[in-house]
Amino acid sequence: MTSASSHADLVAAAKKEGRLNVSTSFTEDSIPLMKQGFEKKYPFIKLTINEQTGDDDKRILLELQGGQSEIDVLHLSAESYTDYLPYIEKLNLLKLVENGSLEIAKDMINPAEPGTMAAGSGIGGFSYNPKLLSADKVPTSYDDFLKPQFKNRKFLIDIEPANLASLGAAWGEDKLLSYAKALKSQKPIWVRGDTNSLTQLAAGEFDLHAFSNYHSAYRVSLKSPNIKIGLLEPIPVRLTQIEAIRKGSAHPASAALFMEYTASAEAQHILDEDEPQQSSIYAPGSNLNKLTSGKEVSVMSWDKFADQATWEAAIVKVWGFPSAEVKEK
Repeated sequence: MTSASSHADLVAAAKKEGRLNVSTSFTEDSIPLMKQGFEKKYPFIKLTINEQTGDDDKRILLELQGGQSEIDVLHLSAESYTDYLPYIEKLNLLKLVENGSLEIAKDMINPAEPGTMAAGSGIGGFSYNPKLLSADKVPTSYDDFLKPQFKNRKFLIDIEPANLASLGAAWGEDKLLSYAKALKSQKPIWVRGDTNSLTQLAAGEFDLHAFSNYHSAYRVSLKSPNIKIGLLEPIPVRLTQIEAIRKGSAHPASAALFMEYTASAEAQHILDEDEPQQSSIYAPGSNLNKLTSGKEVSVMSWDKFADQATWEAAIVKVWGFPSAEVKEK
């Protein structure tokens, strides 16, 4: 399979394999659609696909270490990415793209570890209630959050600063931590988790949420007209839906075809509509590709995965390890 010289070679090999076992971070909203779409395209492959949560991560790693895993396509969390690398097939997806065997946007593939790709992405923005926050007060830059009008409990911010930390890729650590310190001096309302806090924002209990997840705010906005989403540049971006083929997989050709499918326009549409809004910024025509096109982005790219956790911890330390006043129910 690794020497496939055409897409037809992969399909022929997959027909002999006939099965595929996938672990994924896709959710219950999109998994049935992914399964339906893939099996319609390749009806000779019986697909089993299961959602992998953070609680599954350590168990799957232990199974890999003990040679007990039967997963063909692995989900690699950004936090545990390097831990998975010894157990993935050393397949060069870039070469298979270049020789026409696979159709995947090259930017979705890690050039240093080309057996891995990110089928999705998560971007950060801010959310506000337009009935409470007038148009002239809506932030147009990150510095606007530091204005006197937003001092003393005027906006929400999550105590787990994933989106804020992602700005370190563009700003560098010194500027990032200096900005985090300035945010603390604004005395915001500390929250944990987007769903509850954004629902309360839409209900009129709060005006503004800094550094909310775009996909979370979008989901709430589908139910309420009282929430709007803003994007500031650079837009913080994290790579998500990271995939690789397990070393020793019994179905490597089918696995390669599945990875190609998740990069396709059909699958990216599912990620936009049903995750929602968690397509890859690198997938041509996806919603997030269109949304970020021509704009400055701050991408926590493959070589910065370790920095994400480091910067998040440093920000929380600067903030004095605050406790959330608004939490997920």
